[in-house]
Amino acid sequence: MKNELNLEQIYQDYYTKVFSYIHHRLQNYHEAEDLTEEVFGKVMRKLDTFDAYKASLSTWIFNITRNTLIDYYRGHHDTYELIDNYEYLEEVKEESVLDLDTLKKALMHLTKEERDIIILRYYEEYSLKEIAEKMHLSYGVTKLRHNSALQALKTQLSDLL
Repeated sequence: MKNELNLEQIYQDYYTKVFSYIHHRLQNYHEAEDLTEEVFGKVMRKLDTFDAYKASLSTWIFNITRNTLIDYYRGHHDTYELIDNYEYLEEVKEESVLDLDTLKKALMHLTKEERDIIILRYYEEYSLKEIAEKMHLSYGVTKLRHNSALQALKTQLSDLL
């Protein structure tokens, strides 16, 4: 598949979209430029791993973009930028029975760590092993905290509904 993909064309087709996505979240032009270049560096290095049978090119690129932003937040911010994700949760989970405002309220009653685990697991679709690595925890601790976070979220949702 790599032979069919032209990196220059990918860059031209996706640069503005990736930059806008990142800039919207960071609200910093220079940081957004830097992260966008980092994303395309990863795209270039990982292009041979792209599998069109697993995901579209745009999905693959935006997964790289989201993961790059998460890494940035982990390294540069004390708190995860939770609020910015709600408009995208709405797009992705349009048919959800649960009202997003209720979910947001329930999540805000969790600890920062619990919110991070829930968001990384269910919104960003990370495995528990990947979450453990990102949060610098053991797999066993992550699994326990994931279960605890789910129970806390369930309790909050039942209180709000």
